[in-house]
Amino acid sequence: MTGAKRKRSTVWRKIQAVRFEDIKAWCMRRLPILKWVPVYNWKENLVPDTLSGMMLAIQQVTQGLAFAVLSSVHPVFGLYGSFFPVIIYAIFGMGRHVATGTFALTSLISANAVERLVPSVRTNFTANNNSGILGLSEFEIQRIGVAAAVSFLGGIIQVAMFMLQLGSATFLLTEPVISAMTTGAATHVVTSQVKYLLGMKMPYMSGPLAFFHIYAYVFENIRSVQLEALLLSLLSIVVLVLVKELNEKFHRNIKVVLPIDLFPLT
Repeated sequence: MTGAKRKRSTVWRKIQAVRFEDIKAWCMRRLPILKWVPVYNWKENLVPDTLSGMMLAIQQVTQGLAFAVLSSVHPVFGLYGSFFPVIIYAIFGMGRHVATGTFALTSLISANAVERLVPSVRTNFTANNNSGILGLSEFEIQRIGVAAAVSFLGGIIQVAMFMLQLGSATFLLTEPVISAMTTGAATHVVTSQVKYLLGMKMPYMSGPLAFFHIYAYVFENIRSVQLEALLLSLLSIVVLVLVKELNEKFHRNIKVVLPIDLFPLT
């Protein structure tokens, strides 16, 4: 009993020893916005930062819609998923060069859980049985619920990794490993979009050999490819790659980057 009282008194003395400077230092470490806002040069940086934000917002409209479809949820939630992460990262983020928001690989992982728990029963995003929530059907609400649960679980894991300071483990990843992971992720993303590029109706496939099953299905049903969709996909890819290369080559001569990502929407 005496030991328990002594332990409580020790903890209480440590709490009393905490000073305002210690709390302030802890907040400055955990909330980087408290560091850069007081020294931010509003006169010189506000206008260029605003223009950059507007350009990225325009680009994120198309990416948000695409990643929402990639996650097997209603496209409007892609815009919601693009808006809130940047606000949170502006407060807690520590790297100015880190891209936040929707990501192709996480969208595929979310789609895997959504398709397994809420199998697709129709091919479009509209339904006659609409609920009072944003005019969405019960089927769409169930899907976004699963996607939100997966995202919440991923957030809990990331917070746990942050508390355990596991970010330093990334230094153990060599450049070949990172390149292999990036290439593999890009290959899976392109494979998941093959049915849209060819205009084919394809059932959802998942599992270790789904990559090969998708291409096997494409070659077996090659006659069902829609020529209009194929030509439009090729045209969009050529224009996007061409303008991207021009922007990178002449970025010193042009003040505003061409928002070519809006081309597929026109």
